[in-house]
Amino acid sequence: MTHSITRAPDPEVPSHERVTMTSSAGIALAVDPQAGMVTTSLLFGGVEVLGRRGGLPKYLTDQTTFGVPLLAPWANRLASATQQVGAVNWSVQPGSPGVHPDAFGQPLHGLLGGIDAWQIEDSGADNDHAWIRSRLRFDESLDRFPGFPFAHDLEVEVELRGHTARYTTSLTATGNRSVPVAFGWHPYVAFPEIPREQWQIDVPFIRHATANDASIPTGDVTDRPIESGDLGDRIYDDLFVDLPDNLVARVSAGDRSVEFRFVRGYPFGVMWAPSHLDVVCIEPMTAPTDPFSGKWPVRVAEPGQTVDAVFELTVSRI
Repeated sequence: MTHSITRAPDPEVPSHERVTMTSSAGIALAVDPQAGMVTTSLLFGGVEVLGRRGGLPKYLTDQTTFGVPLLAPWANRLASATQQVGAVNWSVQPGSPGVHPDAFGQPLHGLLGGIDAWQIEDSGADNDHAWIRSRLRFDESLDRFPGFPFAHDLEVEVELRGHTARYTTSLTATGNRSVPVAFGWHPYVAFPEIPREQWQIDVPFIRHATANDASIPTGDVTDRPIESGDLGDRIYDDLFVDLPDNLVARVSAGDRSVEFRFVRGYPFGVMWAPSHLDVVCIEPMTAPTDPFSGKWPVRVAEPGQTVDAVFELTVSRI
C-alpha cells in the first residue's frame, strides 16, 4: 500500500508548517509540530472525521482544543493550584505560562497546548506507512517548567498505516527526580452531516469514577457500563478506571466508523459527549483526572528511564 508525506504552510496559519501523511486507503492525516504536535485534520475519502471547533487559530490564541491534541504533562483537571508528589511541592497558578483554567478556575489540560518547542527528529514514507517523530525537552529552559518541575523529554511518533493512525508517546526522565506520568490525548470525533442522536457508540468502559460537581474524582468507583447503541441525547463527562490493554471502542455514523484502540499504557479513559458540541471524545489517559491527589497510584519514570503509551485511531467504512 503506497503512502506519502508532504510539508507545506498550514492554510489556517501560514507561518506554521502542516505535515500531511496520506495512504492509498483514502486517509489523509495532518499534524502541526509547531502547535504541540496536534493532529489538525483526519480525512477519510475527503470527508473530515475530527471535531474542528475553532481550528488551529483558536487553539493557538486560547488553547481551545480540537482535532487530536496532546494533554501534558497532565491531562484534564487539577483540583487545586497547589500540588505535591512525594517531597516535591509546586504551584500551578492561573495566569502562569501555559495554565488554562476551566469554568471553576481549575488548571485544565496541562501546560503544552499549542507550544512551539517541538523538534522534528524524523519523518518519511514508504510503501507500508508514513510517519513523523518529534521531541520536546521539558526543563528549566521552558517558561512553564515551574508548573511541573520535573525534567523530562517527551517524544511523539504519529504513524499512518493504511486506515490506522498510531500514536506512540514516550517520556524519558532526564533529571535527578522521578517523573509522574500523567499525559493523555483528547481525540475529537464528529460526523456533522448526520444528526448527533443517530451516532452509534460502543465504548466498553465499566469501572466508573464518581466525581463532584467540578468534575474532580472523589476516589469512589462503581461498575457503570456505557450502554451501546444510539448516542441520542446522552451527555457524558466521565472518568473510567482499570482499562485493559488493547481495549477497543467505536463511534460510527452513516457508513463510517472511527475505532479507538488503547494499545498499551492507558489504564484510564474519559468519555466526553457534551450537550453544547456535536462531538464524541474517547480519551486515552495514563493517569486519572487530578492525578497527583493520591486517590490512585501514578506511574513514574525513574531518572534515566523511558516509559511509553500507545493508542490507535482506525477510520473505515461499515
